Amino acid sequence: MHPFVAAMTNVLAEGARRSQRLPLQNTLMLKSAKQYQDNIAYIHKLCDEIVEYRRMHPNDTNDLLNRMISGKDEETGLQLSDENIRYQMVTFLIAGHETTSGLLSFAFYYLIKNPHVFQKAQAEADQFDEITVDTLPKLKYIDAILKETLRLQPSASFFSVESKADKEILPGGYEIHKDDRIAVLVRQLHRDTKVWDRPEDFLPERMLDGGFENLPPNAWKPFGNGQRGCIGRSFAIQESLIATALILKHFNLEFVDPSYDLRIKQIGTIKPGGFKIRARPRQQVKIPLGISVKKQEEMTPVQAQTTETNQFQPLSILFGSNSGSCESFARTLASEAPTHGFNTTIATLDSVIGTIPCDRPVIIVTSSYEGQPCNNAKQFVAYLESKPELKIKYAVFGAGHHDWVNTYQKIPIYIDETLEKLGGTRIVDRGIGDSAGDFFGAFEAWTENLFQVLCKMNGLQAVIGQEKLSIEIVNSTRNLGQITDVGIVTESKLIVEDSELGPAKRHIEIELPKGQTYHAGDYLAVLPTNPPELVRQILKRFELSTDVQIKITSSTETFLPTGYPVSAYTILCGYVELSQPISRKQVETLATLCKDENEQTKLRSLGGDAYQKEILDKRLTIFDILEQYLSCDLSFPQYLRMLPSLRVRQYSISSSPLCNSESVTLTIDVLNAPALSGLGQYYGVASNYLANLKPGDRLSCSVRASDTNFHLPTDTKIPVVMFAAGTGIAPFRGFMQERAAQMVCGRKIGPTILYYGCRSEKDFLYADELDKWSKLGAVQVKHVFSRESKDGKKYVQDLVWEDRKDIIKLFSEGARLYTCGSATKLAGSLKTCFIKIIAEHRQCDETEAAAVLAKADANRYSVDVFA
Repeated sequence: MHPFVAAMTNVLAEGARRSQRLPLQNTLMLKSAKQYQDNIAYIHKLCDEIVEYRRMHPNDTNDLLNRMISGKDEETGLQLSDENIRYQMVTFLIAGHETTSGLLSFAFYYLIKNPHVFQKAQAEADQFDEITVDTLPKLKYIDAILKETLRLQPSASFFSVESKADKEILPGGYEIHKDDRIAVLVRQLHRDTKVWDRPEDFLPERMLDGGFENLPPNAWKPFGNGQRGCIGRSFAIQESLIATALILKHFNLEFVDPSYDLRIKQIGTIKPGGFKIRARPRQQVKIPLGISVKKQEEMTPVQAQTTETNQFQPLSILFGSNSGSCESFARTLASEAPTHGFNTTIATLDSVIGTIPCDRPVIIVTSSYEGQPCNNAKQFVAYLESKPELKIKYAVFGAGHHDWVNTYQKIPIYIDETLEKLGGTRIVDRGIGDSAGDFFGAFEAWTENLFQVLCKMNGLQAVIGQEKLSIEIVNSTRNLGQITDVGIVTESKLIVEDSELGPAKRHIEIELPKGQTYHAGDYLAVLPTNPPELVRQILKRFELSTDVQIKITSSTETFLPTGYPVSAYTILCGYVELSQPISRKQVETLATLCKDENEQTKLRSLGGDAYQKEILDKRLTIFDILEQYLSCDLSFPQYLRMLPSLRVRQYSISSSPLCNSESVTLTIDVLNAPALSGLGQYYGVASNYLANLKPGDRLSCSVRASDTNFHLPTDTKIPVVMFAAGTGIAPFRGFMQERAAQMVCGRKIGPTILYYGCRSEKDFLYADELDKWSKLGAVQVKHVFSRESKDGKKYVQDLVWEDRKDIIKLFSEGARLYTCGSATKLAGSLKTCFIKIIAEHRQCDETEAAAVLAKADANRYSVDVFA
């Protein structure tokens, strides 16, 4: 960053802060005042030096600086002084830089967030060979995008006017007098429901076909008002049109963090906070600015370590992933491919729009997220809807959970069928991975068949006996890497003790990594470490001490640290998934390594018909099998190769940013119970990791946006009905905390009702807070205890059935309904209850009622469930 930009940013930030302080505060803050003046002095000095250099080295360039230096007033003959020129330069640099960059940042945020708009805008830019000034009037849709962006996110948050009348009563009964200054809040002006339909939605189409021209006077004012309005309005729109069209024409864009949700950062003007995008060239182009941009490989290469790489065939692997499972599968494919004769490239689906390779097989691994594409596959799905010709050879593996009956495998099915319709040739049948079943086993079986077919198609043979991962045991000093996004635990307290009623529950407060913000209803993604007790047991099994160092080398891509010594304890703690059930293929591998024939036979039987009952239902891991089948001669390197990477866990945030925007709270069950296998204790990986953290401890974490529908409505008067059990109350604590804060600030709050179930008063979470908010009038709580039932009501669905008429009435009045809890228990039982309520209300059978529920608008009924 140029020092001028840094100084300018600091001046704007401090200027905004100074305007909000008392004069005495600014006087006393000597260090801030000195830095403020030093930055201003630097800006002025740089501008003066530029003017001086131009005067000493004049040229004939027809630019603004020459015009200010040589220009004369036609009547008086006076010229601008150097001081005046300096101030003009600062004005143009600050006003023109900050506001336009903010507009472009917001515009690209909305474009990436709305892939259909992105595709339409890109198609408009593609109509022209070059983007020039003459092209601009024809870019009507991109112009509408910029106007709609300025409506939602005007760079200046307000402008002020003065009253001319001596006494006037404004709507709402406010009395003003002559010369009173009135601040007009532009964001609120641009959301006036009398002017704008669906004011919170990004709809560029509203600015087309006379929509913009027919707006009421003063309804759209992003450039200020009257004579004080922005002098550079036309120029700003012109340069923004050129920049937007050029970027769309030559690049595909995607979020660096696919879960990114808009956060506002204000430094004088506003911009998206923490907003990072990745731009990938669409084709070899020459941008008409004297800059040549070569086409680069849009994907990360994963090549076999061989002196004859030209013998390997190219293979493209694309993924769409929110939680990381599909990305992990994609990288597993990439690591396996070289042993079958393929060099691979990996990329997100969104990154290859318009550049999907046709000269190689394309393998797609993706899932659905509540029936919608993953965050980094939304643009790709929208691209398919534009029906491009895609004569590719492809295969699709879809991940999902069968409990989501209506949306199970929806996006993988759509991609698989659409690619065929667009001219593609399917290599193998679509793979189906059910996370409620043999998830990894299904992927392994599909992968094995895929590579068999690919090898046959390309006349290749697997590279037999080639070690992909080599591990050398050495003695060296630990050398651990640094964590990038780090939060700090500020509070951790036990709120329910472990008992026969259920697991212990903890309330944990975490200071977010710098620059991160959140909304009530979002998740906190946590990268845990495995339980130390389990890690020590595994090391003991392989006769390794806790401080032994290993050095890993790999001929293919791996998530493990390579090339330097690291402790085996660290690898097992922080890099690999130890609690994942063993797959059928891994069972067979261990069976072949058993020296005892009886153990070999018995183990092979577990990989057959008994697999579901004896392995999956009991969640037996590789280590569990090793502990039972002692003759199995599995080496530590072989064990590591069989383990997938450690997964990120997501927890619903149980707080609202209105109370503390820099910290979040989590409400968790701490899972510590006898293992289903009967072999010792089962420790929940992430919950025990979090439970053992102390105030001051650091952890790797990041905010992940939940589905947009699982947030409170922006209109606080809309009724809200929530259904939860146990720690499923977590996101709703944030909802209620937010509505209570809004009520305290004088906002009108619609009816807010919580139906909450737990086992007894002993595990009634946040009872004191709920009582306080109830007395405030922010929420009505209806609870039920399954172990202390009254009047036959034990569960949430019992209360819902009793109040069905009230719920129907609220829903008809526009209420938003939310459920959070177990997929198989609460969500399933509530679904059955809702079907009965609909059947009774509509006087139809339950089959028809189920169809009605299935078509319910996700914006009106949102579900966030866990296993």
